[in-house]
Amino acid sequence: CGHVCNGGFITEPAFRRRGVATAMGKAFLRLARDLGYRSSYFNLVFESNVASVNLWESLGFERVAVLEEAARLEGVEGLDTAFGYRYDLTKLPPDYFLENLK
Repeated sequence: CGHVCNGGFITEPAFRRRGVATAMGKAFLRLARDLGYRSSYFNLVFESNVASVNLWESLGFERVAVLEEAARLEGVEGLDTAFGYRYDLTKLPPDYFLENLK
């Protein structure tokens, strides 16, 4: 399974809503592709984490799995649903992310 990668991201609260998570996500996609991965998969994006759901969807990740009642999380009543997101790195443009650094 060496062609599928995974990652995890946490944005320091002081830097939220400033584009930091978007920059990390874009850099991740570019680095993963450049390292030879063909796909990325995040298996536990929790429904209650609306910012994370919005981020991955805005970057073009496709929701490919739903796991209801996946986890008991602090601050969430009952069990939270987890989503699985996939990105096909073979479709990433050659200059992806670099065009944003100019």
